[in-house]
Amino acid sequence: MNFSITKAESAEEYLEAWKKAMRDTPWFRERRPFDYHPDQMIEEIRLEFEKAGNIYLVAKSGRREETVGVLGVRLEGKVGTLGRWEPAVPLKYRDSQVGEALLEEAFSRLHERHVSNVNCMLKSAFNQPQTVIWHTRLYEKCGFTKKSPSSIMFLTDFSKVKISKMLPRVANLQIIDGSEFSLKEFAGFTQRAYMTTLEDRAVHLNDPFISNAENLLKTLEALREGKMGFSPPECWLVAKLKDNILGFIIGFMPKKSKYRPAHGVIGELGVFPEYRRKGIATTLITEIFKCFREFECEYSIVSTLKTNEPAISLYKKMGYHPAFELVDFEKSLV
Repeated sequence: MNFSITKAESAEEYLEAWKKAMRDTPWFRERRPFDYHPDQMIEEIRLEFEKAGNIYLVAKSGRREETVGVLGVRLEGKVGTLGRWEPAVPLKYRDSQVGEALLEEAFSRLHERHVSNVNCMLKSAFNQPQTVIWHTRLYEKCGFTKKSPSSIMFLTDFSKVKISKMLPRVANLQIIDGSEFSLKEFAGFTQRAYMTTLEDRAVHLNDPFISNAENLLKTLEALREGKMGFSPPECWLVAKLKDNILGFIIGFMPKKSKYRPAHGVIGELGVFPEYRRKGIATTLITEIFKCFREFECEYSIVSTLKTNEPAISLYKKMGYHPAFELVDFEKSLV
C-alpha cells in the first residue's frame, strides 16, 4: 500500500485523523474507570500541539487520502515521549508498515532536534495481553527495550472496603506523622526496605526510581512538593515500636478531574525485612485509607512490579484488585 506521511498543520487536522486511527483501540471503544479517556486526551493534544519541538504526524493512503495512522511526540529537554497507544493505526492497516514508517519519520525529526532518548508506555486492562501485542512487537522491532519488568496497577473502591474490619494493629505499634523526618531519611528508609535482602534486590534493582539514590530523592521531593498531587503530612506516616523505625508509607491525591473519581495513591510503602509478617504493612495501609477517606477519596490506587509477589498478595488482602498492566519502553537515539 502506498501512503504518505506529513506533519499536521493544525490541532484540528491531527485530531480528526487521531480519532479515526484510535477507533480500534479497546479504551477508545469501551470506557473503564481510570483508563484513558478520549475527551481528556483530546484536551491534552490541543494544549500540547503548539508547544515548540512537539511533533504530530499523519499518514494517509496515496490513492484515497484515507487516514492510515498518526503519531505524536512530546519533547521535554532531550527526551521525547510518544503519545499514548501511538503510533495509532487502524487494524486493517497494521500489516502495511505504517507504524514503522511513522516511527522512522519521527526518529529522523528528533535527530534534527538533538534528542537523545525516546520513551513510551503501554497501559492495558489486566489479563488482556492480546490488546498490546501489535504495539509491543512494533516497539521492539524499531529498537525500543523494556526499562523494567511490567508493573500492575491495583484499584480499590472504598464503598466496598470496610476499614474497621481490617487486621488489628500490632501491640504497642505507633503510627506517627513523618514530617519530622527529612527527605534523605525517607530515601534511606526506602532503600533499607526495598534493597536490603537478595530477594528485594532481585525485584527492585532494575527500578531506576528505587536503586538510584539521586532519582529516588528527586521522586520524594516531587511528592512532598505536591507535583504529583496533594500530599499533606497525614500522608507521610512512619511506624515505630518504642525507639525503632519499622516501616513507612507515603501517599498523595491527584488533582480532581472530571474524567475520574477522587482517589488517593500509595506512592511508597516499605517495611524493613526484620519486621515483616507482623501486620505492620496492613496497619500502615489501613491508616492511609483513613486519610484518603477524610479527604473524600472514593478510590485508591497502588502499583507494583509484576514480579513483586509479596506486595501483590498484600494488596489483594487489603481489598485491591488488579486493574491495569503497564510496560515502559525506551530507545536511545545517540
